[in-house]
Amino acid sequence: MSVPSAARVPAAVVAGVGFGLLVHLGLAAGLLGALPGSLRLALAFAVLVMLPGYAWVLLGALPPGGWWLSPAWAFGLGVAWNAVLVVAAGALGLPVTALAGWGVGASAVLWAAALVRGLRTASAPSPGLGRAALVAIGLALAVASLHVARVGPMISYFSDAPDHIGTVRRILSTGLPFPHDAYFRDAGPAGADPRKGLWHSQVAVLSRLAGLDPLETWSALPVLVAPLVVLDAAALGLLVGGAPGAAVAAWALLLVHGGSTAANVLRQSVYPSRLVDPLALGAVVAVLADLGAPSRARRFTAAGLALGAVTTHVHGAFVLAIGLGSLGLGLLLRDRAWGAEEKRLAGTGALMAALCAPWMLMRALASLAPANAIHAEPQGLLWVGGGLAVVSPGVLWETMGWAWVLFPLSWLPLWRSARANPAALYLLTSSVAVALVAFDPLAVAVLEPRVGYLLMRLVWLLPLPGLVAWAFPALAARLAPRPSARGLAALGIVLIALAPRVRDSLQVMADPRVVTDSERRTSPLAWRDALAWMDGHLPPGRVVLSDPITSYSIPMMTRHYVVAMPDQHGSPNDPRALTRILDTRDALDPYGTWERLREVVARYGVEAIALNDRFAEPPRLDYWAPRHEWFAAARARLDRHPAAFERVLDPGDFVVYAVHRAALDTLSEPAPPRPFVTPFRSGALPIARRMDAGLPALHRLTLWPRAAARGDTVRGVAEWRALERARPASYFVAVRFDQDLPGGFRPPAWIAKPARKLFERARGERFRFGTAHLPVGGAYGVDEWRPEEVVRDSFELVVPMDVAAGDYLVRVRMVRQPHYPNLRLGDFFRDDDFLAGVPCGSLTVQAAARAGRVR
Repeated sequence: MSVPSAARVPAAVVAGVGFGLLVHLGLAAGLLGALPGSLRLALAFAVLVMLPGYAWVLLGALPPGGWWLSPAWAFGLGVAWNAVLVVAAGALGLPVTALAGWGVGASAVLWAAALVRGLRTASAPSPGLGRAALVAIGLALAVASLHVARVGPMISYFSDAPDHIGTVRRILSTGLPFPHDAYFRDAGPAGADPRKGLWHSQVAVLSRLAGLDPLETWSALPVLVAPLVVLDAAALGLLVGGAPGAAVAAWALLLVHGGSTAANVLRQSVYPSRLVDPLALGAVVAVLADLGAPSRARRFTAAGLALGAVTTHVHGAFVLAIGLGSLGLGLLLRDRAWGAEEKRLAGTGALMAALCAPWMLMRALASLAPANAIHAEPQGLLWVGGGLAVVSPGVLWETMGWAWVLFPLSWLPLWRSARANPAALYLLTSSVAVALVAFDPLAVAVLEPRVGYLLMRLVWLLPLPGLVAWAFPALAARLAPRPSARGLAALGIVLIALAPRVRDSLQVMADPRVVTDSERRTSPLAWRDALAWMDGHLPPGRVVLSDPITSYSIPMMTRHYVVAMPDQHGSPNDPRALTRILDTRDALDPYGTWERLREVVARYGVEAIALNDRFAEPPRLDYWAPRHEWFAAARARLDRHPAAFERVLDPGDFVVYAVHRAALDTLSEPAPPRPFVTPFRSGALPIARRMDAGLPALHRLTLWPRAAARGDTVRGVAEWRALERARPASYFVAVRFDQDLPGGFRPPAWIAKPARKLFERARGERFRFGTAHLPVGGAYGVDEWRPEEVVRDSFELVVPMDVAAGDYLVRVRMVRQPHYPNLRLGDFFRDDDFLAGVPCGSLTVQAAARAGRVR
């Protein structure tokens, strides 16, 4: 289809553009500061991203669905345009934040070109949306925004939000798109995360333009971005299922995609790793539209949308390469010839690659080889034997539950539809490609050393909203003339597979506290006042020594630096990531030496120490975590030496000390004994039982009470001894309670676990329960244990209310696992899985409550 000839631009368009440019100038000059912050951010988003994006739409093509669905493409093209401007600012030696001012000039030039050229936008022929579909999509957009606004963003210290907000804050202060010192003052080039793109810079410019703190900007942006994500899904749905498909896809993204609204991509839609998926989907839709109605405008639009995706996150390159590469192979298999569609796709792909190649080359040259031991370790894998592994299927389950079964069940009927519809072929080939890459041991063996745990994100490529948008209209058409048993069975399977996610979504929409209550307990905003004090009263750019979670929040809400980040966070290029965590642990150890603290203070240039006791519950971390007892002991240690550690903030549960190096150098008292460590005396304990090489051996487990009712608290102490020094790593202790199944039921070992679970579900009670914890709560790292010591590891658990009464065998095992655990194939089928430890005693669970039980 050729591009239509130029038409006169309506005066309303010219007036709207002029008004937008004036708003941009007003924001840049600070003349609109009296407006509410949320309105200023909405205006900044409109003039910085959407206004130039629509200029490119005018110069290029409309998506399927026309102007109704065009905001999604305008957003993607606006992101690409601003990425180019950020790179240009760097080339000119300008700070990123200068875009807040001179971006209005760039938009004016762009719009001048669009207006001079006139209305020549190409529109691909596609089914009309119709009033019913438009109403359904409009309701989905409204629900998306209202739901995100009502539930709020995911600001938890177990999420990536502090990482991203801290990066945006540092961009604002340095003007650099990839600051080396986002968290650490001493990181150097290794501090720049090679995975991150230019979206953080655009968020920084939005913050500057709207006059908002990065935390406020990051929290409010999902309300604006979420509807655009829905529109991308609707465009794909229109191609695969017509107007009904567009409406179904919009609601499918809301209700079932990414794990329902309980953990939906909508609340994380400003994360680059999440935003890249709808941006890449927009590029794919443009390619599919171009295959149906080739035009130069659509081809260049596809390339522009691809640039927006790739510059947002490096994962965009994998999404497009796998999705479009598999589509090309599917076309060849379908047509068995190098025909017009194959040539068209190859040409469009070459243009996309050429446009994105300079950026990918820049990132490759600027990125060092991955050196972070936490990131580099294989993780999130399922070992299938012979040293070969696949991506753990648990990742697929967490992403979409039972809905994943719809993909293999749909492959054959999709192939039939694909003969006439490239969009249906894309649903087929992209899902097959994910299966072949993620679950092929040979492919994983090649890719895992290069991309690491990013392999787990391959399951995000599965276009579930598109598949649902294809399935429901197809089944409706099949059942309309005469319902058949096969058609009804297929509809039943689809409904059953989607029902759990739909139920979860509706539950969260009805009562957001289902997710917000737990997130509130893990929010760093609980100590926001203390961090605000630190930002305002400590000299700028201090290096603060604190626990991993508090350290995570300091760059998020202040201009200061820290010594370490928690667990999996931080740059994969940082060779000292694990060392930083262990140094922080040892320096703040209440039972450590002053020599060790002095060493860490000197190594990182520490100027302040922050101790935090505001955790609603002990954080679940991999290496060590703050506890109330740790806070009290660490504070008492520092308070004994006020000349070295001057208290500058002390509301009681969050204490900040200024470190005085000269006084610290004079401290020489010996380290106090650890209350949970006793000297090893031969013959005083049972013979230690070793589990795995390199792990401590277990001498004894003591439980009390030995008989408990459901709901009772059981306490235990495991006594460990390291036969040799363990390597620094992530360790946890699993304590498991097993009871024989009643009635002599003994399933074969190779199928024992699923058989037991089915048996338990049928009876409505469990015959296994357990708990896992950091050894000694992380207060003493396993890599520090010595052979001459016995370490008393205390823990407690509440007996679940749904377990069967009876006698339980107690087993204990210490496990060394990365952040995303690796499993064996047998762990899914055998009851003796990787958590099956050594027998250490028994516990009787009573059918009735005991008098005077411990709560």
